Amino acid sequence: MGEALGIIQQQTGITPRHSRNLYNGAQERGWVPGTLLKIEHVKDRDRRGRKKMITSVEEPIVDAVTKDRYGREKTLVQLGLQFNISPQSVFRILRKKESAKQSPQGNPVLPKI
Repeated sequence: MGEALGIIQQQTGITPRHSRNLYNGAQERGWVPGTLLKIEHVKDRDRRGRKKMITSVEEPIVDAVTKDRYGREKTLVQLGLQFNISPQSVFRILRKKESAKQSPQGNPVLPKI
């Protein structure tokens, strides 16, 4: 490495151990010290776990529910059939979006006395 690990830690907050791990990982991905460091050399690997499968449907579902009162009156089953996903997935999307299936809240207009 070009700099002392202590100086790197002071300037970036990255610990010496993490710096060595980044350095070794870049070398494993094909980086040769002294050449240009590319993003492919330091890019994170894919995370473990199941991939999200319904992200492309989230916005249309929320829009369908918030657009007009008829969308708010639809059940989870109806929304699921409309977008070809399960009612449980519709529920999770709406819950994640802070339940867009609520009716608009507002203060009632009271007559002046």
